[in-house]
Amino acid sequence: MFYGENHVGATGGQPWASHAAKPGGDIVNNPLHRFLLVTCLVASTAVYSPLAAQQVAQPVSPGGVAGSANAQGARRSTATAHSADQITVTTQTLADSTKITQKSLTKVYNDSQGRRRYEDYGSGLESVGQDELPRHVTIFDPVAGARYSLNPRDRTAEKTEIRRPTPPPVRQTTASANPTPARPVLPQPTREDLGTQVIEGVEAKGERMTETIPEGAQGNDRPIQITHESWHAVATPRILLMVTTNDPRWGETVTRLTNLVLDEPPADLFQVPADYTVKELQPVAKPEPDSE
Repeated sequence: MFYGENHVGATGGQPWASHAAKPGGDIVNNPLHRFLLVTCLVASTAVYSPLAAQQVAQPVSPGGVAGSANAQGARRSTATAHSADQITVTTQTLADSTKITQKSLTKVYNDSQGRRRYEDYGSGLESVGQDELPRHVTIFDPVAGARYSLNPRDRTAEKTEIRRPTPPPVRQTTASANPTPARPVLPQPTREDLGTQVIEGVEAKGERMTETIPEGAQGNDRPIQITHESWHAVATPRILLMVTTNDPRWGETVTRLTNLVLDEPPADLFQVPADYTVKELQPVAKPEPDSE
């Protein structure tokens, strides 16, 4: 998942850059600093990512502290443990051909119980040193039914109990003398199988989805086509390796995973360090992010 889902929103405690190459981890294609095309999908990074960010990522609502045993069990049984660097690059070309390029780096950790950690290192980066502190850390823990927002620089954290949203009550409707005109029906997106390719040493299967905004729907004098390409690992389909979105209005956004490690991250990454000052916030209902 991109932190982006995916949530490509779109990504945060203690730095763990060294774990990406830890012994026992199955490092996939370590020549990571080579350019290759997270998303995110989602992403949207979105998977926090558009991989996010879509995975990827970007951020779990277990239905209160106790949560739903069935839902948590299902989440634990389908989650794929892994860690990776999620890199998002957005390129926008202006009318005078000026190009604006923005980059951001998020370190993503997922365990087999469905817990997720996002370390946001901000813009302009594609790699960081082992001692570099992230700007912000977010931990989603469906096991404990909590979301943590960490500030590594001042060693503080905010904890929020995440409850499953309560559906709104059914509203009684009556005929209106002035009914709201129906919105125009947009054409259904088309999907295209892109086959397979190897990304970060992993076989990936791709799909392109094309959306069309009809002429006049947004004041446009001609149809606008938006494409989303997503690449999932064949062996572990819940891992979104790369997402590319081309939208003439905003430019191109590419979110990808690098330094992929198919291994269980250390359990302490999903806990608030003992020396942090934790403030508990009032619980709020939050939508559940994409799981990977």
